[in-house]
Amino acid sequence: MGIDRLLAQGRGVASWAALQKAGMTRTELRHALAEGSLRLLRRGWYATDTAHPAVVAAVAAGGVCSCVSALRLHGVWIPELPTGVHKRARPAAHNRKIRGYCRRYGRPLAEDGAVDDVPTALAHAARCLDDEGLVVVLDSIRHLGLMDPDQIEVTLRTAPRSVQSLLDECATAEAGTESMARFRLRRRGLRVRTQVEIPGLGRVDLLVGNRLIIEVDGEEYHYSTERFHIDRERDLIAYRLGYLPMRFAYRHVVHEWDEREKAVLAVVERGDHLPMPAADLRYDPTLTLP
Repeated sequence: MGIDRLLAQGRGVASWAALQKAGMTRTELRHALAEGSLRLLRRGWYATDTAHPAVVAAVAAGGVCSCVSALRLHGVWIPELPTGVHKRARPAAHNRKIRGYCRRYGRPLAEDGAVDDVPTALAHAARCLDDEGLVVVLDSIRHLGLMDPDQIEVTLRTAPRSVQSLLDECATAEAGTESMARFRLRRRGLRVRTQVEIPGLGRVDLLVGNRLIIEVDGEEYHYSTERFHIDRERDLIAYRLGYLPMRFAYRHVVHEWDEREKAVLAVVERGDHLPMPAADLRYDPTLTLP
């Protein structure tokens, strides 16, 4: 691996051992330090002037970027968490019982780069996250194709059975908010299907019972006029087909869930989610989306 690729993989941070293995000489290191293209973070670790702040903070603190901080760098959807960089330490630091590091189930691992790979980061996140957060992360990892179910199962083999059992609650949701809504509704004992294809309408995020559709926005953003009209057209078609559509924004799931859950439960308590859509309305080829 070349030096540029090594630094890119570590988001601008690398150890001297790795730089040396990639071909850097001590003379080149001294020159890079003198001209400012590299700077010392801690003994044996260096960063470029454009290095990612989270990775810099983790390494400067004596560890490497791991857990949910590393997963976020790999593109995984991460629930909103208290601020701060998640890092793990080399075994020697754990032996000194230094606080502030994430831990995995099982023995600590040696450092292997400034940013942990997805399996290593996941192994540490499994101990940091609650049940919902871990399901959200697992959904995202599977949706992105970063790990398959067998690889995830192997990664979590040292975790308690209560953690391993969460694999049965995972799917391949396109957004973390969809995972969160599905997880919470199923914990309420509701039958929730995901990514259901409805003739004449297309794929919907969640289907509760036989006819309650829940569509969930994946992130906080302002609707474009075109997206607004497309979504409202989909809702009209859903009504015509005999379904009951609900649409939740990011903030509804993340910050205002109680009111949305009450609305869903009200429909369920009345039994409105159970009747099958009328046969003569289930599919009308004249109903098409723009």
